[in-house]
Amino acid sequence: MLSLDISNDLNLLNSLHNRIFGMDIDGKVGFVLLYDNEPIGIARIKATPEELHIVRVGVVEEYRGKGYGDFFTRCIMNGFIDVTDRIISDYVDDYFLKFGFVQDGDVMVVESEKLVFPRKCQCGNH
Repeated sequence: MLSLDISNDLNLLNSLHNRIFGMDIDGKVGFVLLYDNEPIGIARIKATPEELHIVRVGVVEEYRGKGYGDFFTRCIMNGFIDVTDRIISDYVDDYFLKFGFVQDGDVMVVESEKLVFPRKCQCGNH
């Protein structure tokens, strides 16, 4: 089962962040994605009432390609949709377009009220 946790355990955060991104986390708190209580992903965000910055989101290599990163990112955005005015990805990636983001220089931006969560049906053709 997948679950999310917020952690300030720098040993855990640095271990995960190094495993995924090759460097220590640049902060003291991170979101952690757990699979059956095993830490498999990390997200670094910066949040104010005005803006949520998604600094980076990643999943350890052996769990990639299963949709866990998408789940993780959607959970983070959904958790902040009603508490911040704007969500910003601090990096450009076409992945964010489906949620209503637009590129603004070297970031992707969406006003919280315009954020959409498209359904990703895996049910095949009927």
